[in-house]
Amino acid sequence: MTVTRTFGRHQLAWTILFSSFFFCLLLSVTVPVAVTAFLQNATQPLDVTVQANQGTVGVNEENGPRRAVLVGEPPGEVDARATIQTDTTASALLTVAPPDETEPLAIMQISGNSTVQLVEAAAPRFRWSNHSHQVEVDIQTGRLRVDILFGGARPLTLVVTTPQGRVDVSQPGRYTFEVNGDTTQVTVHGEGAAEVAAQDSTLTLGPNQRAEMTADALIGPLDPARDLIRNGNFSQGLDNWALFSWQVELPDQPKGETSVTSAGGNPLLRFAREGVGHADVRATQSIGQDVSGYDALRLSATVRILNQSLGVCGVQGSECPLFIIVNYIDDSGVNRVWQHGFFATGVIDDNLTPGACISCAVVQRPHERVPLGQFFFYEVNLIDELASQGFLPPRHIESITLVGSGHTFTTEVSDVALVVE
Repeated sequence: MTVTRTFGRHQLAWTILFSSFFFCLLLSVTVPVAVTAFLQNATQPLDVTVQANQGTVGVNEENGPRRAVLVGEPPGEVDARATIQTDTTASALLTVAPPDETEPLAIMQISGNSTVQLVEAAAPRFRWSNHSHQVEVDIQTGRLRVDILFGGARPLTLVVTTPQGRVDVSQPGRYTFEVNGDTTQVTVHGEGAAEVAAQDSTLTLGPNQRAEMTADALIGPLDPARDLIRNGNFSQGLDNWALFSWQVELPDQPKGETSVTSAGGNPLLRFAREGVGHADVRATQSIGQDVSGYDALRLSATVRILNQSLGVCGVQGSECPLFIIVNYIDDSGVNRVWQHGFFATGVIDDNLTPGACISCAVVQRPHERVPLGQFFFYEVNLIDELASQGFLPPRHIESITLVGSGHTFTTEVSDVALVVE
């Protein structure tokens, strides 16, 4: 009996000892692993804001009522699962930034007649995490242009889903997504890369390549929609641009300053002048390109007017802080000029401050009002624009010109493109 009891006590002691040992080993492994996993995977929301670029933009929050965002309002916060909708007359700008930082990670431009849902926008909560910032959007219909910006200690991974497939992007650059009916077009502009997946197939797009996703196939890589403007984002300063001298009306008044500056790590062309009386400056790029075989000629620009002393564009409508001018030859061989003006302050009055240039012998639309101090992106298909006014389409593009004019004004151009499709 004594031997049996002693053996039982010894067996119990060894059991407790080994159990404690293995439990200690388990804790020494699982606790660090769990803490590491928490530090690596814990997230917090990225700061995402929306502002109306044109018209009235609808925002549907997942747990809130539909709200309207109007032009001129400051950027408003948007939560994950929100849906942004634009009609024919509206467009929107989404800015994605890390928490408590001002420099953006990405800028998304939502064109008219588009429906885009922000599915996810998350940042690692702790700086020890090796994960990238994560953004996912779902494009149900319409057109989205995304600029993933350079710089920053932590990269951004973008996932774009459409009814036809999925696109993964992890490199800085410019990307365009267009969902139209049963087709999705994905284009990598300039530098960048994208992984496209559809119909159990995958495709890697490199710089200046395009893919087409349909309900039946994944097609590509294809030639991209081609930008006729070189150095349109001013990343190479004023290379490829001819800069003209400032023209000043009054001899005792100062000229302005033209410079390529930076905002958020992105270069900007800036026209700035303080003075009395008229002054203007222009930067021109010669293009010399036949465009007769294309279906679309898409002009786009991202601009910001920081300061403007004249109301609208002056008494003649000829002193806008910014004009975009295209010199072209139409289908009948006639040399023509198309221009569009942008202003930020003033009230249109046909007798004092007209809404279009009354002394310009050009093809034009009424001047475009932009929010003062906010980036504004403009886009138009020149072929459709000219047809709506009864003019023949361009056959040959000669040049494009950016003009800053007025008395006191500060204008910035982030990028300008003239894309043939």
